[in-house]
Amino acid sequence: MAGCFSLFINIALLMPSLYMLQVFDRVLTSHSVETLVMLSTIVIGALLMMLLLDFLRARMLTILGVLFERAIGPPVFTGLIASAARMGAGAYPWGLRDVSIVRAFLSGAGIVAIFDLPWMLFYVIVIALFSPILGAIAAAGALLLIVLAVLNERFTHASLERIQNETRESGRYTDSVLRNAEVVHALGMSPAILGRWQDYTACITSRQLSSGWLGSMAGSVTKFLRQSIQTAMLGVGAYLVIEQKATPGVMIAATIILGRALAPVETLISSWKTLVDARTAFYRLRGLLAGAHPVPRTALPEPSGEVVIENVSYVPPAAVRPILRNVSLQVRAGESLVIVGPSGSGKSTLARLIVGAWRPSSGAVRIDGADIAAWDPNRLGSWLAYVPQDLQLFAGTVAENIARLEQSDHDRVIQAAQRAFAHEMILRLPQGYDTRIGDAGALVSGGQRQRIALARALYGDPRIVVLDEPNAYLDTEGESALAKALEEVRARGATLIMVTQRSSVLSIADRIVVMKNGAIDKIGIRNDAEGKNLGELVIPPPPSEQATV
Repeated sequence: MAGCFSLFINIALLMPSLYMLQVFDRVLTSHSVETLVMLSTIVIGALLMMLLLDFLRARMLTILGVLFERAIGPPVFTGLIASAARMGAGAYPWGLRDVSIVRAFLSGAGIVAIFDLPWMLFYVIVIALFSPILGAIAAAGALLLIVLAVLNERFTHASLERIQNETRESGRYTDSVLRNAEVVHALGMSPAILGRWQDYTACITSRQLSSGWLGSMAGSVTKFLRQSIQTAMLGVGAYLVIEQKATPGVMIAATIILGRALAPVETLISSWKTLVDARTAFYRLRGLLAGAHPVPRTALPEPSGEVVIENVSYVPPAAVRPILRNVSLQVRAGESLVIVGPSGSGKSTLARLIVGAWRPSSGAVRIDGADIAAWDPNRLGSWLAYVPQDLQLFAGTVAENIARLEQSDHDRVIQAAQRAFAHEMILRLPQGYDTRIGDAGALVSGGQRQRIALARALYGDPRIVVLDEPNAYLDTEGESALAKALEEVRARGATLIMVTQRSSVLSIADRIVVMKNGAIDKIGIRNDAEGKNLGELVIPPPPSEQATV
């Protein structure tokens, strides 16, 4: 539709030139006021039509940009969450900014110039109909500007893309510094941080100066060539008038039409950076969404809680060595399993794979026999409880965080807090459940954040509870509340998988898995109901022969 509007807009833009042609060649020679009035009325009508269509085209392109953002924004946002979960926070921190860049381009001058550019040929043909000689000059000028645009693309495209990528990298670095501002200030790291930021800025500035010089040169040369071509057109037209091979009206009209024909090329070159940014952002979005198409999944029934890990290995993106190597394990429904081991042994990675936050590089994680990839993550999430080691809360109230940001069901929120034995602690907060905890829970202590996160995990009726160092920040009261919460989880028959370094919670374990160097080293089996005798630690077979335990 915008292209159709461009057709009538560009036809209407011919009217002033044709009007001038008729005024010079007919009205001034015939002295006909009636002809002048009629021509003026027609031109004013055409310009009013152009005004309306130009407004509608601009409005339509703005709406197109908004519709693009509404259509692409949700899947991009979902894709960013999935990518950040698998690759680490900040993997695609500017993804939504790419959506904004494309939306802004769709409603800017660059897209309008692209719609008007094909009409350059139309204008050149009109000039040629007036005079073949003037038409040849117009064609040569148009070709010259097109060549200049191609050269500008060739010499600035790579540099502009590098600037954009380095700016994104600098932004990620700045975001990471701000997230760790407390550590930066306490450890006196500001000079080192500032030095690195200046290195980023110097590199970006150097590239901007280089590409900016080329872009400015291209813009200046474009303006020079356009004015020179129009001057040549006017001079040749004047010569043709002297030689009586053209009329004064043709000379003036052809010069004005040529200016209109060359305008889109000049606009494109002057806004070339915006065009390159939008194109690069579009390709990034297309790459992000390439694998983000929703896959129809059969709605599986509520899981009983059995978790089976089949020969799972995991290699992080851009890494060579695996974090996990051929891990196989079976956790029966309702069983309590504790995973221990030294730092870097793969405990937290295994927890992330079990809840589906990360995908195994090989092997499979199964819940009730179904590969976790076959489950709808939103549906499965209602039956999963997960507290990560690096826990994060959201800006909002305690109740909103416990309710997982859903429409708050007060009874279920309080029930989850009671299951986590955090109800009394929450009531002691300034506004209880309505206390706002700030960005990432900054307004509450680490222990309070951990207990709120446990209540969030136990919201609803989870069948599988995965906790990664849930007692890392807890005091004595918190430890006691956690122990009671774990006993409550066991009493409900939920499957419990917990990563910990503290012996105080080992008594709840039916089995203990000891990990070392990314593999299962030993498995301890509890023999008595009190958990005082954890039994013999049996050594599993080598990874190549490891069967489901």
